[in-house]
Amino acid sequence: MKKTSKNTLSTFSQKIRNAVTDLSVDIFGYEKMVTKNIIQNTAFISSKTKIPKARLFLKIVQKDHTIKAYLFDQSKAIQAIPTKELAYFFIDRETAELSRIQNKIAFSIKKYLNDFALKNGLNVENLAVWIHVKDEKVIIDAFDKDQFVKEISMSSLIKFFR
Repeated sequence: MKKTSKNTLSTFSQKIRNAVTDLSVDIFGYEKMVTKNIIQNTAFISSKTKIPKARLFLKIVQKDHTIKAYLFDQSKAIQAIPTKELAYFFIDRETAELSRIQNKIAFSIKKYLNDFALKNGLNVENLAVWIHVKDEKVIIDAFDKDQFVKEISMSSLIKFFR
């Protein structure tokens, strides 16, 4: 029988820890719920504006410590999205009507953007998160100014909303 050294075990343990860092179980269904809300709200806006869902993009940024959101038809800005309407993307409409919930959503997004910028060595003022629906799937991308940084998983985004 081979003798296992303590160093080998700690290396293996560290590899396992690193592998499951982003692993989480969505026991309350937040990811499914937020995905559904984003798809439904995009469909609602699409029917209201007569712009196909696949061409609608939501851009979220932080400017002067304030969360700003904009609706785009592909690369053309259509309108600013107030915090109340931004909340509709992440939670059901009835809950989003509560002002304390709207403030929590804005605070959670701000916290996420700051954390993401810090982890990726970015200036939070240059960071933009783009959300859109393609083939009934929610795509979330991060950009540093116009430079693509990476795709963001729904689970990593919503952990700040709990």
